Amino acid sequence: MGYRDYKFKLSAAQAVTADANSTDYLDTELTIPGWEKGMPAAVIVNVEAVTIAATGIQFIVCHKISEPTIADANLVAVTALAANLTKGSQIVIPLPQGIPLLRYVRLYYNITGGTESYTLSAYFTPMLAPI
Repeated sequence: MGYRDYKFKLSAAQAVTADANSTDYLDTELTIPGWEKGMPAAVIVNVEAVTIAATGIQFIVCHKISEPTIADANLVAVTALAANLTKGSQIVIPLPQGIPLLRYVRLYYNITGGTESYTLSAYFTPMLAPI
């Protein structure tokens, strides 16, 4: 698990029942902050609650030089099936290395089909190696 710093949060107990941007996004205040030159990074999604789980969610990490949305540059997409989105579960989305992250980073929740209702928290973190 990554290091959890609440300043790097993308969602804090966000109710997700339809396709949506994460409530928060990161602003590095640099057009190209150079994070790809450091240690590997990831977005961690914690499932806080599940009301309806039918198909699943595709998590898409977006970035841009202004506030990002799903229509912008996408770094990575990971699909989690409803069976893996149980209360207390955690989805780790490793970010590709060597691709310059742009100023803003945001998570997009894309319902893959059916009716879904989750409460999710997400944050950006360096991927720390096990000791």
